[in-house]
Amino acid sequence: MSSRYRGIGSSALASSGSVEPVIQKGHESLVHHILLYQCSSNFNDSILASGHECYHPNMPDAFLTCETVIFAWAIGGEGFSYPPHVGLSLGTALDPHYVLLEVHYDNPTYKEDAEGLGLIDNSGLRLFYTMDIRKYDAGVIEAGLWVSLFHTIPPGMPEFQSEGHCTLECLEEALEAEKPSGIHVFAVLLHAHLAGRGIRLRHFRKGKEVKLLAYDDDFDFNFQEFQYLREEQTILPLVKLRCVIQLDTIHGVIVKERRE
Repeated sequence: MSSRYRGIGSSALASSGSVEPVIQKGHESLVHHILLYQCSSNFNDSILASGHECYHPNMPDAFLTCETVIFAWAIGGEGFSYPPHVGLSLGTALDPHYVLLEVHYDNPTYKEDAEGLGLIDNSGLRLFYTMDIRKYDAGVIEAGLWVSLFHTIPPGMPEFQSEGHCTLECLEEALEAEKPSGIHVFAVLLHAHLAGRGIRLRHFRKGKEVKLLAYDDDFDFNFQEFQYLREEQTILPLVKLRCVIQLDTIHGVIVKERRE
């Protein structure tokens, strides 16, 4: 784009920013979550002639540069609206030239098509933009637990707690460009898998806990929706975040929680 666009607006909310999930009919229970990544400005577009399987040996190395999450959606969620003064910046040299759409599926009953073959899915995200440039640029900060073979949750536990920490050092480096004012949080998406029973995103400043950024003590796997904060909360470089997940594996499930 030669012009600068910020914000993503639907036809119903033309003056507001929004992103809509587009889930293929009949696949609502199969599409678990969707991630949209920004790729490096040096992305080699010569590899785009054909599709590639994510995290497979045939995946081009260029895809590894697509690592900055700019939007996320999870099962049960509806469209997401940015506040009127905030939007996702598009069109400048620092903005995405290419994005990678990553879709995660959950097909525990091994659903197949009429011929007994695997299913083909065309789900994704619908983004709309407006030339009404917003005052502030939106971004995504991830806090929680990284996908790792070292994060194993024991089976047969009616209650088990996992914690992911975003340390002072981590946030100071991540928010270097935002000093001294920090960032303003206006929405939170709490995400877990089938064993998740509750999630709390705790916020510590100068060694003392302040108001929770978000929580859901009755987490429902099939209803993972953004929580809009009534008032924006400020995260300064020198704070700590702690994501606490309550789990139940009484049925012998071993899961690994993702940090989205």
